Order: sequence, then structure tokens, then C-alpha cells
Amino acid sequence: ILGILLCGKTKLRKVTGIEVQAEIAEMAERSIKLNNLQDRFNIVNENIKNIPEILEKNSYDYIITNPPYKKINTGKTNDSKLKLISRHEVEASLEDFINVSYKMLKDKGTLFMVHRPDRLVDILYTLRKNKMEPKKIKFVYPKINKEANLVLIKAVKNGKEFLTIEKPLYVYNEDGSYTDDILKIYNKID
Repeated sequence: ILGILLCGKTKLRKVTGIEVQAEIAEMAERSIKLNNLQDRFNIVNENIKNIPEILEKNSYDYIITNPPYKKINTGKTNDSKLKLISRHEVEASLEDFINVSYKMLKDKGTLFMVHRPDRLVDILYTLRKNKMEPKKIKFVYPKINKEANLVLIKAVKNGKEFLTIEKPLYVYNEDGSYTDDILKIYNKID
């Protein structure tokens, strides 16, 4: 879904999606065809760890990733293999996602990551360790007075040290309707 959204919301000429699970890669291929995006968007059905051997290194301006949130053998596990792989670091770890991002990005290329706040220390440590400098962090809250359930992170390959914590993003108002910030993201208001 991220690739289709990028094609719809940006003028990016080429989007490459990486999906380890064949079933999901096939669903993505069908969505690409249904949306007539074959000239801009392609899917590579492969483990992220193998990407530096398949695609050209140091050639990407941006990487957007939503890696599995849970370490292996932690939290509730799902009986569905599809969901297990999507939610737990079964096929690749956080370290793998960040290390491969470093290898694939051009110098000063940008990594955007969606993850869980409880992994923030791991993320920041691993980014720095892999010469990916965190630049912006935004916490996403389902509602005011609830705990953040997502964190959005921007990091730059070989960037200089400087980090900004952006204002929080609240998804829902108290009445359950979307906040103005979310409506702006969805292009529903100016």
C-alpha cells in the first residue's frame, strides 16, 4: 500500500517495493495493475537482506519502511504465518532493515521509518551504528490522553548530528472523527 500511496501523492518517477511474502507480493502486483501503475511501480519478492545483491547499491534517494515491530520470541505471536512474518522479526531484524537502507541509499539519502515507540531506543542506537543520522521524530497518538502507538522517524545517510522532535500527530478527536491534521494528510481539507 505504501508504494501505491507514494505514486498517488508524489511525482516520484520510480517506486520499488520489496516484499518477502509471495502472497502479499502477488496482491501488490494485482493492485499495481488495477491502478495502472506498471510504468512507475514494481515489486521485488525477496528478503530485504538479499536486496544489496539484487539491486544497485548507493542508488536510491529515499527508502520508506514499515518493518516488523516485534523482536522474535516477544509479544503475542499469531498462528497465521503471513501475520507472524509481518509483525515479528522472523525474516529480517531491525538491524537488517537499517543496514540494508544504508547500503542502498545515495550519500545523504533519506530513510523514513514507521515503528513502535517502545523500540525507539533500539532504532536510534541502530541508526547511529549504521551511519544513519536521525533528523526528525514525530509521535503518533490515536487520541489525546492516549499513549503514542507509532513513531515516525526521518534519518539521513552520513548526515550531521541534529535532531528535531516534531509536534505530535493525533489521529482521532474525542468524538471519534479524524483530526484536521489527518484530514490534511488525506487531502480532505486545506
